[in-house]
Amino acid sequence: MTQAIGHKTASCFLRPTRAEDEQFLFRLFAESQEHLAAFRPNAELYRSLIETQYRGRKQSYSAEFPRAVDAILCLEDEARGTLPVGRILVDCKPERWRIVDIAVLATHRGRGLGSWALWLCQQRCEAAGAKLALAVRPENRAHQLYERLGFRVTHEDLLTVEMVLDIVSLASHTRIEPLVSAL
Repeated sequence: MTQAIGHKTASCFLRPTRAEDEQFLFRLFAESQEHLAAFRPNAELYRSLIETQYRGRKQSYSAEFPRAVDAILCLEDEARGTLPVGRILVDCKPERWRIVDIAVLATHRGRGLGSWALWLCQQRCEAAGAKLALAVRPENRAHQLYERLGFRVTHEDLLTVEMVLDIVSLASHTRIEPLVSAL
């Protein structure tokens, strides 16, 4: 995807997550923890909470989705080179792909980058003949984006809204191997 940012153009692409992305992933996670904002004045406590939750989430994802495809959303900018701006983590099973995590840095939200990553995932999922699912917190503004993109609520409680995009192709049930290049 190429898009205009100001008067310059930038290309968007996905690449596999690497070990050296750990600091970026921590920053992205910390930025998205708006429910902990009340603790920010106490920097030490806030950092401790974020670190604990980050480690817990990382362990949980590894245990629950050991074969998930983990990709970094990047912008190739004329002036600044390649910038990591987001992440998408997708668990690809034959009947259902689950977007485990998708996040974009606050400074890059509202530019269509997350929508592009979702669209790309949807295209690959459709080719695989699977449903595409995700979960979001009820207060997360992305909930409305997902509905605009065609996701429908399948379950909702106080903590989570489960959503699915039924894009099963009846003509083809060929499984695409879950590789970042497939995303």
